[in-house]
Amino acid sequence: MDEQRKKEIAAIGSEEFTLGFELAGVKKVFNPDDYAEKIQELTDRDDLGIVIVEDSDLEKIPARIRRDVEESVDPVVVALSEEAESERLQEKIKRAIGADITQ
Repeated sequence: MDEQRKKEIAAIGSEEFTLGFELAGVKKVFNPDDYAEKIQELTDRDDLGIVIVEDSDLEKIPARIRRDVEESVDPVVVALSEEAESERLQEKIKRAIGADITQ
C-alpha cells in the first residue's frame, strides 16, 4: 500500500505579500522574476495542495495562463485581494472536494 503524501501550501508574489505566509510557517514561498512562468510551474506540481496568490498579480498574466490557473483544482489556487472574494473561494473549494462545506 502506498503511503499517501501530504500536500503542501505555497505562496507566490511580492516579498511584502509572501512575508506573512512565511512567518506563519509556509515553507514554499516564491518571489519570481517571471511570475507567469512560475505560476504555471506551481500548478503543474503534484506536491502542492494550495497555491496562494495575490489577485492583482493574476490580472497581469496572459489570459490563457490566467484561465488555466483559475480553473486549477489540484492544486487549488486561492487568489487573495483586499476585498475578500469568499464566493470565488467557496466555489474553488467545492470543485476541489466535491461538496459545499459552507452551508
